[in-house]
Amino acid sequence: MIVRTWKGHVPRRHADGFEKHLLSTGVTESAAVPGHVGAQILWTDTADHTEFVFITYWRTWDAVRRFAGEDITAAVLYRGDEQDELTPSTKVDHHRVAFSSEPRNP
Repeated sequence: MIVRTWKGHVPRRHADGFEKHLLSTGVTESAAVPGHVGAQILWTDTADHTEFVFITYWRTWDAVRRFAGEDITAAVLYRGDEQDELTPSTKVDHHRVAFSSEPRNP
């Protein structure tokens, strides 16, 4: 399994709106790609902005390419990102999963 991670941040006042936007764009579009295994959105507030981490899980490198295109290190950005004043990372990271276990609710 391959993990793809992207980061970006928005002013705190746009956090709720950007989360909804990311759900309707990145989450929805990646889920429609054959070989997509799952996704997570993480966020944390700082003094002046909210940082988002978008994590997607993939079965193969070919699946990653179907989503990202040939340059898999380039971020997939969407129309409407600017409405939430997104400052995106333009590059993403990829990692092979060596071990994984399901999170448990405390």
